[in-house]
Amino acid sequence: MDLVTGRRGEYKRMEYLQGGAATGSGSREARVMLEYRLPLAEMLVDFHGQLKARSQGYASMDYSLVDAQPGDLVKLDVLVNFEQIDALSLIVHRSIAESRGRELTSKLKELIPRQLFPVPIQASIGNKVIARETVRAMRK
Repeated sequence: MDLVTGRRGEYKRMEYLQGGAATGSGSREARVMLEYRLPLAEMLVDFHGQLKARSQGYASMDYSLVDAQPGDLVKLDVLVNFEQIDALSLIVHRSIAESRGRELTSKLKELIPRQLFPVPIQASIGNKVIARETVRAMRK
């Protein structure tokens, strides 16, 4: 439940299902079916892997496409040395844009080698910079 709600999932219903093999203590295994409405974009990126990891492999997933709905999406641009890099731009939900920008800039700071001058790395939405890191210059 935490996985789905953390990815903008909307709770619909919960149903306890009958069945399952009998255990040694005489009780039956309980199975629960949860129904959520989740944006497809949130499900595409590592959702199934996280579901299996959190449930220790016991959970399964079935989905069907419903209808398209408008979302509060923004374009997250990445600027390296004040130049926009189109290949690094993302379209994300506004609520997670700042955290995604911070993750991306900190990862790029680790990957970009040091130069003879400082290299600023910025994540922005439009003209507003929401995250910034700087690759320090090499010392003499």
